[in-house]
Amino acid sequence: MNSDNPQSPLLQRRELLAGGGSLLGGAMVAGQAVSQVQARPDRVRHYVLATHDRDFVCDQIYEFLGLAPTPKPPGPGTTEKYGFYSTMMRVGGTMLEIVQPIKPDHHLNGWLAERGGDGGYMVVMQNFDAAALKARAAQENLKLTRDQMFLGQHMIQFDYKRFGTHFETYQYSPEDDWWGNPLTGPYSDARVASDVVGGEVAVENPQEIAAQVARLFKGGTPDGDGVRFGDKKINFVPSDGQWRGLVALDLKAREARRVGDWARIGGVKFRLV
Repeated sequence: MNSDNPQSPLLQRRELLAGGGSLLGGAMVAGQAVSQVQARPDRVRHYVLATHDRDFVCDQIYEFLGLAPTPKPPGPGTTEKYGFYSTMMRVGGTMLEIVQPIKPDHHLNGWLAERGGDGGYMVVMQNFDAAALKARAAQENLKLTRDQMFLGQHMIQFDYKRFGTHFETYQYSPEDDWWGNPLTGPYSDARVASDVVGGEVAVENPQEIAAQVARLFKGGTPDGDGVRFGDKKINFVPSDGQWRGLVALDLKAREARRVGDWARIGGVKFRLV
């Protein structure tokens, strides 16, 4: 990893360990340490694309982004016992995950059939207070499709029928090395893009959904028909009778001459901005 990159997860980790909102940076009140965890805003951590041909989609992403393929460890992958293949890759401080169902009855097959092919499957968030998130979800009368421990992480998932795409969130442990091990995994830096700075989700009612997402996730700031989470933004756009869901990703181009280039990969438009 390039530690000189201002978007580098290594720098983010140093900031966390220096007290930028971590447990190590708790204040002292009346002689007792007060954790700042609950004050930390939720963050966009990674995006998931679903496909029937994982290798083909991964190769296209590697080529477009100038990204070295993620090494494949020997033996079965972590997710195979759950019925799907998964490949993780890192772009700056954001993970991309490409999944492919293995079992004929896996729910991904039903989603791909409903979608009519490959597409953006999920937006994955990090939260620091799962109980508070669930309380806000109850106030919004939102349905949780998952609320469980998964591989040591508290996972909550919202009904994609409401938000157009699956919004999934984890209270990670350890909190500064999230799903896919971006700080310790065998990832290379993309030559073409420094980070994924935005996602675009198509829904019938963009303003309504954007407002609700801003209320639901801590620290989400409304911005037009989108919501900002720090340096990343999720935009909601009209579906216009077409497919709902995650339809585009915005990636920060390393070179100005590449701004405006784009490619449609796995049913998702990859745009250099």
